[in-house]
Amino acid sequence: MIDTEKGRADVSRFAIDLAIRIALLGGVIYGSLQLLRPIAPMLLWAVILAVAVYPLFALLRRRLGLRGWIAASLLSTLLLVLLVTPVIMLAGSAVETLEGYARDLMRGDHLLPQPPDTVQSWPIIGQRLHELWLNAANDMRALLKTHVGQLAAVGRWVGGVAAGVALEVLQFATAIIIAGVVLAYSDTLTATARDLAGRVADAKGRHFLEIAGSTIRNVSQGVIGIAVLQSALLGIGMLIAGVPFAGAITFACLVLAIVQVGPNIVMIPVIIWAWFAMPALNAGIFTVYSAPLLLVDNVLRPVVMARGLQTPMVVILAGVICGTLAGGLIGLFVGPVVLAVFYDLVIAWIVAGRRVDGKS
Repeated sequence: MIDTEKGRADVSRFAIDLAIRIALLGGVIYGSLQLLRPIAPMLLWAVILAVAVYPLFALLRRRLGLRGWIAASLLSTLLLVLLVTPVIMLAGSAVETLEGYARDLMRGDHLLPQPPDTVQSWPIIGQRLHELWLNAANDMRALLKTHVGQLAAVGRWVGGVAAGVALEVLQFATAIIIAGVVLAYSDTLTATARDLAGRVADAKGRHFLEIAGSTIRNVSQGVIGIAVLQSALLGIGMLIAGVPFAGAITFACLVLAIVQVGPNIVMIPVIIWAWFAMPALNAGIFTVYSAPLLLVDNVLRPVVMARGLQTPMVVILAGVICGTLAGGLIGLFVGPVVLAVFYDLVIAWIVAGRRVDGKS
């Protein structure tokens, strides 16, 4: 009993021991998190990638009878090729296009067509835009000489963006390699994760783990997959139509589609430009081809993202948008997972309350 001197001493000793243990455990956890902080984004990306491609990894092992590390190596190599190839093509297309414009500029060729007279009738900016366009079409070199400072600032900004993109690509490539290691040990890691989830919340914890995995896979297919398909088809159309900087525009469409902004803000000006710079027939064909592609994500994405999930589509979509705004590209996956688990917790709490009320 705690009323006795010995009982109070035992309780005090237990409280002190418990506080020391919690403090030591908290210190170890904090120190570990601080050590992992520099590579935490790469580790999180590796886990997301491993979860997203696990069905394909299991298919390779089952159909081809491959060992885990061989299937993981093949899948990692494939992902690296899919990552590096578009980057190389984009860089090559940009360099080739810029070299072509530089040669035309040195020869004194006209880089831009003459502006239509209808531009002058546009409200507010029509007259100034027509004048600037006309000067650029007649003598681009003179226009560039008068804006050297602005061009240098733009060049520095573009260089900074390119360096940032190169660093992100390098980090993502590293995450792919780590994901291959995670897949190679997927059986052990999956069992450990389930045991840990069960230790935290019993069967409900394992259920939450399944929700997280399904949500990550659906989001990767519905957001990343549809964005890649949409931007690739738009890029093919621009390449066939001869749109300048098709590679860079395709990359911009891909990024905008992934972050849920959509490629419309880039492609609509391209379509308008096509009607000024191309013959009417070519511009019409390009418009008929591109316009439906700007809407395809609105049809396919909800279907793919909601497939096989009990979580409402509104919750998943809210997690995608809010997660992207709060955490960038990685928040695209973390947001839906957090909201899906939170939604399931709320529903379970409500159902439990109804059962208690029914019993009483």
